[in-house]
Amino acid sequence: MKKIALLFITVIAMLPSHAQGVAAAIADANKFVGNYLQPFGEGEIYNMNRGWYSTARAHKLLGFDLSVSLQAAVVPTDKQNFTFNNADYSTFKLNGGATSASLPTFMGGSSSQSIHVNVTENGQQAYTDFTTPTGIGNDFKKNISFLPVSVPLPVAQLGIGIFKHTDLKVRYFPKTDLNNVSMGIFGIGVQHEFSNYLPFLKKVPFLHLSALAAYNHLSADYYPNLTNSGSVRSNNADLKYDISAYTVQAIASVKFSFLEIYTAIGYNSGKSNINVNGSYQATLNTNFPPPNNTFTINATDPLAMSYTASGISNTWGVRFNLFILKIYADYTFAKYNGIGAGVAFAFR
Repeated sequence: MKKIALLFITVIAMLPSHAQGVAAAIADANKFVGNYLQPFGEGEIYNMNRGWYSTARAHKLLGFDLSVSLQAAVVPTDKQNFTFNNADYSTFKLNGGATSASLPTFMGGSSSQSIHVNVTENGQQAYTDFTTPTGIGNDFKKNISFLPVSVPLPVAQLGIGIFKHTDLKVRYFPKTDLNNVSMGIFGIGVQHEFSNYLPFLKKVPFLHLSALAAYNHLSADYYPNLTNSGSVRSNNADLKYDISAYTVQAIASVKFSFLEIYTAIGYNSGKSNINVNGSYQATLNTNFPPPNNTFTINATDPLAMSYTASGISNTWGVRFNLFILKIYADYTFAKYNGIGAGVAFAFR
């Protein structure tokens, strides 16, 4: 979250004009930052729809499990960069004479490309340059080399048998302030096992079938301290992240003593919003007369990005049942493939 805020500060500090010019530059900034953050915004939607199950078996009445897992949405190679075209922007243009370039997204690698910002206002021009932001992809490959470049999300969940063959699953973390970050999570799902309704399954008691429907919502705020930050100042800066996701899944699992294999196919959908809220003042130098004149730009709630994702997924996993301890891992095939691993304590 901090890197996203720093990216915003870099872009907003470059906005070089009065009323109409600021509006055009902010529109370009929204487009640029929207492309830059796209794999992060989409990847977390896929993560939110995962980790709901590691078996098709339902608990008995008041049986329960408590699980913690890490979900990682693998960022496709073509999402680690985006194409910047001069023709798509009114105030942002590439330096060096190029008309288009491949630039890293937040999940991409390094960049040395610079952008020229040029705004004409009442026959006068203001301009400046900024280097396009790098991604975290190189750091990810260096520090977590055993995984492909991925968007991570930890998940904690409680499941409890509420009536025959049906589990209620809950994800909950109250909105809590941690230093300058505030985050809250709520999710609810229902998994119903229908194995007993199918007479032929009595001949294969180790096979279990169930269906799941679930909804998940996450809300987070990052409050950067910009009171005395120099070129960009704000008393109420708020980087807000909000995501909602839902999924329906058909699940099958086969249990062999301590080993259990599970698979599922389903449909996932969701929406994530990343907004920069608050009132900001940016001070910079321009070539407005007199030379090197310094003036202040005011902007309120300047950036708002929205992402949606949906599609079919197919999950395959394995679980080891060591009495009340369950250890599991799975892989999901989707637009953003997913790697998941976790542990659970279950009392059936």
